[in-house]
Amino acid sequence: MASIRDVAQLAGVSVGTVSRYLNGQKLRQSNVEKITSAIKVLDYKENIIAKGLKNNRSFSIGLLMNSISSRFGSEVVSGIEKVAEANGYSILLSGFSKSEKQMDEKIDYLLKHSVDGLIVFLSSEEWIDMEKLAQVNVPIVSLNYPDPLNNADVILLDDRESVSNVISDYIAKGHQKIGYITAPQTDYTAKERLLGAKDAVENHPEVALEIYEGDYTRRSGYQGTKELLMANATAIFVSNYNMSLGSLECFNEQGISVKKDIAFGHYDYLSEGEQSILPRVTINPPTEKIGETAATIILERIKGIPENLPSEKQTIILNNQILGMTTE
Repeated sequence: MASIRDVAQLAGVSVGTVSRYLNGQKLRQSNVEKITSAIKVLDYKENIIAKGLKNNRSFSIGLLMNSISSRFGSEVVSGIEKVAEANGYSILLSGFSKSEKQMDEKIDYLLKHSVDGLIVFLSSEEWIDMEKLAQVNVPIVSLNYPDPLNNADVILLDDRESVSNVISDYIAKGHQKIGYITAPQTDYTAKERLLGAKDAVENHPEVALEIYEGDYTRRSGYQGTKELLMANATAIFVSNYNMSLGSLECFNEQGISVKKDIAFGHYDYLSEGEQSILPRVTINPPTEKIGETAATIILERIKGIPENLPSEKQTIILNNQILGMTTE
């Protein structure tokens, strides 16, 4: 089995230089290339256990989330794993769904396993125990929720602006009765999206925004669409992918053609090349980028790379992609 000394000899650099490379420190690009090539040729594998004991690290990142089963959640996790594994870190995933007490237990579980950092990805405000998170003494990155404690870096999406742009487009095309199917308003993201719709109609007294609150299920999307059609909505936007499937079922059942009979938009997770030929508007969150950004920030905090991050905690807002919106 190759050693760090073998890597240094083949790369033509010192053992110290290889060590700095393995610990994520900045090196000259020429040295990075030589060391990377030597590691590949020798199939060098770090002794993570020994390295961890030496540096007082577990080389693991805790991930606490309550939306593991959603497509959004799984794609974010994929982005986190990709960056973590490329840097020699593993992910310790802990999901919960029942109660605040269970969340506390999951945080304790992750900390007992000596994670070097914690990524908190919550889909509902009711689960957030700020007192518990305030006691965490490792770097924290919060996804989808602002941090009132200022002890975490935060990654958010421009949901409010994105939805406002879509509803404004409906208004510009002459729609005066617009239906909006929202997720439960216990969710920060759901609140932001609904605020975007309200922003768009605020200066248009001639436009009525009809709101139906669903529960994330396909069935509630179906029922909401049925009620909005009965209220004579000529455009409908759905703030959640699962509920949008219910909308499409309702259109199909009633023989309603998207674009010809109704303007339709919703959140989705497909790339432009994967989009169906159905003429609809979709807001597509950069799911993998969210995960990659979170992992990059947490690793830089763990490694203490000041030139890459401000000393104060930061809030990063990533842009959604809006597909299918045309100016007619």
